[in-house]
Amino acid sequence: MSLPQDRPGYRRDIDGLRAIAVLAVVVFHLNKTWLPGGFTGVDVFFVISGFLITGILSRGLQSGAFSYSGFYLARARRILPATIFCIAITLVVASIVMLPQDAASLGASAAASSIWAANVYFWRALDTGYFATSSELVPLLHLWSLAVEEQFYLFWPPLLAAAYRWLPKSARYILVGGLAIGSFQLGQVLIHSHPSFAYYMLPTRAGELMVGGIAYWLTTDIRRIPSVLGLLASLVGIALVGLSIVSLDESSGFPGYAALLPTLGTAILLYTGSVDRTLVAKVLAFPALVGIGRVSFSLYLWHWPVMAFYRYAYGTPSTGGYVVCVAVMMAMTLFSYFAVERRFRTGSGKSSKLAVLGYPAASMMIAGLGYFVLASGGAVSVFKPTAYASNLAKLDGETKPASEYPYNCQVGGFDEAVFSDPRCLLGDTSKPAGILLWGDSHAAHHVGYIKVMAEHHRLAVRNVSMSGCMPIFKTSAAYAHPSIVDSCSKFNDRMEQEVEKYSTVVVGSAWVGFDRGNSREDIARTIATLSAKVPHVVIALSVPLFPDYDRECERKSLMFPGLHCKTERPLSQGLENDVNRYLTELAGKYQNVTLLDLHPLLCDQQSCRAMSEGRPVYYDAGHLSMAGSQALGYKALSLGATPSFISRNHLSRHGPAAVDSMVPRSAE
Repeated sequence: MSLPQDRPGYRRDIDGLRAIAVLAVVVFHLNKTWLPGGFTGVDVFFVISGFLITGILSRGLQSGAFSYSGFYLARARRILPATIFCIAITLVVASIVMLPQDAASLGASAAASSIWAANVYFWRALDTGYFATSSELVPLLHLWSLAVEEQFYLFWPPLLAAAYRWLPKSARYILVGGLAIGSFQLGQVLIHSHPSFAYYMLPTRAGELMVGGIAYWLTTDIRRIPSVLGLLASLVGIALVGLSIVSLDESSGFPGYAALLPTLGTAILLYTGSVDRTLVAKVLAFPALVGIGRVSFSLYLWHWPVMAFYRYAYGTPSTGGYVVCVAVMMAMTLFSYFAVERRFRTGSGKSSKLAVLGYPAASMMIAGLGYFVLASGGAVSVFKPTAYASNLAKLDGETKPASEYPYNCQVGGFDEAVFSDPRCLLGDTSKPAGILLWGDSHAAHHVGYIKVMAEHHRLAVRNVSMSGCMPIFKTSAAYAHPSIVDSCSKFNDRMEQEVEKYSTVVVGSAWVGFDRGNSREDIARTIATLSAKVPHVVIALSVPLFPDYDRECERKSLMFPGLHCKTERPLSQGLENDVNRYLTELAGKYQNVTLLDLHPLLCDQQSCRAMSEGRPVYYDAGHLSMAGSQALGYKALSLGATPSFISRNHLSRHGPAAVDSMVPRSAE
């Protein structure tokens, strides 16, 4: 089998340059801090592709031997087999191990990638940018660059054919140079207004491939330069590539003008390596680099899915994790290169005829499989254990947020109805509500707990909360998002009147999130007002916070072996501790203000857990799930730890200085 490296005109230094590009990309994707500009390796690839493809087209057009069918068949053989193999394996693995909604999303990206529209898909469908942390969990994200190249191959041959037929040489340079400049300019203009389009789409990337094409033309028009000049130019070229890899980063604004650094550097290296065997070209032709360059395509295909699947399950790799990832990358790269890429790269006339139908059919088959996974919601039962669906449904039920339950009256804006709506009543709804729960979503996640208590003690409790609206009077707008400032002000102004209708008001909030500026003074003023208006005020302290808690972890653990979910943290390291101490001191200043503290149900003397009785009780890092909130209510009842504000005889039995924490009756 004849391979490119065996043919006349093969340049080992280009494979060496490919090696630098792919290693830069791989290192960047392993850990961005190791090589901040490693992502520019993709731009090096673009320039190399533009150089080589323009050479193929130009030689064919000038000799009259160019054939569109031959060109596209060669491109298909070079790219499609290994890519289709990668997409297929990634899709199957995703259907086995990923959560249904994530597998469905991957099915959509697989379908788009199979028809060379991955960049369009990620531009339109991905709600984060390329550099966002969440993007690291998208296994086929890297195929956007292949889509850019394939789309370039659609318009570049006819453009060159027209240019060679109707334009003189100088005009060809002007045309392509102008288009390239326009591409970089467009990328620069769109960096801030449309960053995803600028990063993923062909119009802002075509300039890099065109510069590679211009570099090829220069090798045919300026075939000799002084050796000293060639050496100096190649040193400048490698310096520009190296500088882009180590100095550019996610904040550089990319592509735009910043992409000129790796683009021009690569073009200089391609040109100087053609017209003179410079020292840099000799170094790039070092056997180890050439070997990596030859497998660079397969390595590029496989490095990203391996890292994405690992991070999806286990998060940031440890040293051992990096070793595992690199080992799997190497294994898949070598298999892909020797068993797939080399096998299909060349063929006989008979195989060419089969390929004309086979490659499109294979692409459509993978696209259909991707669509099937998408349409099935990602829950392809053939790939899942028998009990997977039921176990997943159980976990979903245990971790749903309070906002998904109809009896939780958590509104997104001012709504007059919630102050009288019967669905907002908890417990004995035949009685007028004597207790009001007021606040934001961090008050609402107490609904399950209070519902259990109210039903057990036959009390009526009204719950009314507004997402993102801190429960304070007069200055609430200072803490609300601009989109809800007016609604939040109306909500809290109305609440200042409503509280007078109740004998007890429980107020809760994201105290930690709002703990800034004059918030403590505003809270103190609000509590003072409540204390004067309401017989009994209860401050619901912040529940234990778990910054590393991942609701999806328990769900992922159904398929990933050895997955350790972080559900525990030291009691002393709680982010909520400081503001809770302040609120405790504040309550102590008033005879009719007490506290609701769920820490005793989730913490011991050393640590706090996001689990109770072996079940998850949190929806996210700071919110209890509704089922978890209810579970804590039942746990408190089993311990005889009814909070004193629930007891009808609170004032007479406990006195004004009582603290509404989880105190067993035996201790009362």
